Order: sequence, then structure tokens, then C-alpha cells
Amino acid sequence: MNKVEQNNKSIQEISTKISLLWLLMANLVGVLLAVLLLRPDINDWMSPFSYGRWIPLHMDWQLYGWCSLPLLGLIHRHFLGGLPNANRWALTGFSCWSIGLLAGGVGWLGGGSTGKLFLNWSGLAGAIFAAALIANWTILAIAWFSKLRGRKESGTSIQELVAMGIVLLGLVGVPGVLLYTSDPTVYPPVNPHSGGATGHSLLASTLSMVFLMGLLPAIVQLQVRDNQSGKWVFRIFWLSYLGSLIAYLLMSHGNSSNREWDQILGLGTLLVWPGLVILNWNRFRWDSSSTKWRWAFFFWWGMLVADGWLIFLPGMLDILKFTNALVAHSHLAMAGMLSSLNMLILIEMGPSTKVRHPISAALPFWLWNAGCLLYVVVMTLQGWREGQDPQVLFKANIYTEINYTIRLLAGGIMVYATMSWLNRILYTGMSAIQDAAKKQ
Repeated sequence: MNKVEQNNKSIQEISTKISLLWLLMANLVGVLLAVLLLRPDINDWMSPFSYGRWIPLHMDWQLYGWCSLPLLGLIHRHFLGGLPNANRWALTGFSCWSIGLLAGGVGWLGGGSTGKLFLNWSGLAGAIFAAALIANWTILAIAWFSKLRGRKESGTSIQELVAMGIVLLGLVGVPGVLLYTSDPTVYPPVNPHSGGATGHSLLASTLSMVFLMGLLPAIVQLQVRDNQSGKWVFRIFWLSYLGSLIAYLLMSHGNSSNREWDQILGLGTLLVWPGLVILNWNRFRWDSSSTKWRWAFFFWWGMLVADGWLIFLPGMLDILKFTNALVAHSHLAMAGMLSSLNMLILIEMGPSTKVRHPISAALPFWLWNAGCLLYVVVMTLQGWREGQDPQVLFKANIYTEINYTIRLLAGGIMVYATMSWLNRILYTGMSAIQDAAKKQ
């Protein structure tokens, strides 16, 4: 195993351990929230640290912790691979990021929430997290300059340096933009130009994800299978993407209703993308350990686009908006699709070996996905009940209590799966992968 592979393996280990640690912490807060919803009287005992103080921790630790850190590791791998002390630089970056998340947690428990979903960075906590982002950008910039100076020694091509330079330029304004958009006085929680999510806005945000899905095999540096049909798949994929962009441009923008046909049909074009991405990804050679997570990703993504389109339809949205059905939809996205994608990234981040990666172990895999599916089904049913009769949410109701108990059980199953992954990685699995990689 050469220097670059050794660095990639170290960064993979750091990324996996810290990412899963934040997943566990965010999930534990989620279980606490489930308990507080089932037993609201506990809120009085915990005051002032009641439900409203804990909800930002669960949501923002999931987004800026678990959902972000594997991508941060992937960026570190590209910039630091082949450089001396790459693991120390990566650990420094992850530590700074984690300190920012802890500062955010302290601020939110202290009542420092802005009231904006996923944009709660204000005050001292916001300043600390912005500093963490700047620290990581500085590490990447130092790595880029090091590779630029020693291009021959590091084996970095001009094309790679240009690509990394573009990434650096794109990231330089993120801390300032994050703090600016978190301020409710300059960016209101509800967009006055649309009144909420529209077909065109949902299509635009999802197409950005599709674009990343198209680039992901190249980003994780997978080899292309040697077959002629792959060229046609490549062309079909990107021509279809161009067609989706044209559909987006033809849709009416601004304050558009879900009763307009262009919004319904435009959003419906997303239904084809899971299949197209499967075809595109089959052009590449993936690690055998990632197989289950790839198919889990496609399962959850297919469920997500179908669920999102059905909820958007006239009549359905009137019943399900502002209910637990949207909570179920968000878990399809984050606990289902994004979590599967993150597992895939964490596995593919390191050198390929014949040793099974610990996060591909069968038992926690099935527990996680079964717990997530149970959560989604129960909360969707509960949301339908709330849409038909809002009193089932606000008055004593035995079926609501049963559904909330099942939700708590589902959350507990997912916490157990997370703890199982961490246990395997901390005490057994990663060392076996390292030994196998050294022998290759």
C-alpha cells in the first residue's frame, strides 16, 4: 500500500468514527424527543430544557454532523492524500468541526435558536462554527499549495489542481453566507415570494442532488467497467439531465400552486432518476462491501421521490401538510436516503480490500433500515389521521399513543444499530481492513 492509500485509509477511519459518533449523539437526542412527545409531563420536570430546546440539536446535529462529515472526509481525502501528516490534519479539521457542533448544542439548549429550520447559527455558537469552517478551509488551502509546490512528488495533475482550486473558491464564502442566512431579519423563515415549497423549487433542489450522483463515482475515483454499452448509458444520463433542466426552465416560477399542471408534471420527472442513476452507477466497479448500501440508497430514494410527488398532489397536500406525514418524509430523506449514501461514501473512501467493512455487517444494516421503515410507515399513518381529524394530536387518543410508542421503539432500534457500528469500528473491524490493505 503506497503513501496515498495509507493516507486515504487513515482519513477513512477518522471520518467513519467521528461521523458515526455524531449520528449516535443526534439519534440519542431523537429518542429523547420521542419520549417527550409520548410523555409531555416530563417537559415540566426538565424545564427549561424541554422539547423546544432539544429539537435544534436533533435536526442540526443530523444535518451538520452525520449528513455532512462523510462529505468533509471525502474532501479531505482528495486534498490531503499523499501529503505528510495527512491523518493529523484531517483529525484537526474534524475536531474543529465537532467543537463547532458542541458550541451550537450549548447555544441551542440555552435558548439561542433563530427559529429557522437548519439555520440556527447565531451569537457565539455561530461565530465558533464559522471559525470551524474557516479552519477546515485553511487546512484545504494549505494542502492545495503544498501539492502545487511539490506537484511532481505528490503526483497531482494540473487538472486535479484546477478542480481543487475551484472547490476552494466555491467554499470560501460559506461561513459568511451561513451566518447571513441564519439571521431572520435579512432572510425570513418563510419565503414571501412563494409561501412555501413549490414544484419548481423542489425540482431544482433535487436536480442538484442528481448532478452530484452523476459525479459521485468519479469523485470517489471508481474504475469504469470495460464495456461499450457504458458510453450509451453515460450519454442517456446526461441528455436526460439536460431535459430535466429544460423542464425546470419551462415551469412557472415564484408563487406557484400545486394545482398547476406544470408544477405537478415537472416534479413528476424526478420519478425516473433513481433508475437512471442505477444504470449510470453500474458502469463502475464498486467495493463489494458497499453493495447492500447502494441498493438501500436506491430503495429509499425511490420511496422518497414517490412519497414527495404523491404528497404534493392536490387533495393530498391539503390533508398531510403540517402533520407527522412530513416528519416521515424528512426521515425518508435523511435517515433513509442520505444515511445510505453516507455509508456508501465511507466504504468507498478507502482502498478496496477483500475484507468486509464493519458498517456493511448484516445485523445492524437490517436493524437500521427496518427501524427507519417502521418509523416512516407509522408516522405517515399518524399524519393521515391528523389530517382527517386534528384532535387526535391535541387530545388524549389511544391510537396516537400507540403510534408514538412505536416511533420510540423504531428510534431505539436505530440507536442500537448505530452503537453496533461504532463498537465494530472501534474494537474490531478497521484493524482488519488495515491489515488486508497492507498485504495488497
